[in-house]
Amino acid sequence: MAEQARPTARQSAGESDDRAALREEIARQKEEILRLRDLLIAKDAELGAARGSLTELNEHSARFAVTARNLQARLPRLLRRLTVGLRRRS
Repeated sequence: MAEQARPTARQSAGESDDRAALREEIARQKEEILRLRDLLIAKDAELGAARGSLTELNEHSARFAVTARNLQARLPRLLRRLTVGLRRRS
């Protein structure tokens, strides 16, 4: 029984190989986590830049919409003035 309680040299070597393999796997997983984290940070920065561009475009289009509405509101008056002026000349 004493022999069963003590690990043999072969068992100890196998366990240390298993532990070394587990350590290597953990190290690979940590590297992959860091790589994915860096990728996420880069994508987040890209998304922030895209959102900023979208906001800027929305602001410009809102300005153009206001300008278009102002022109549409003034256009009938301008056309009336032109037609009145043309009638007077005729």
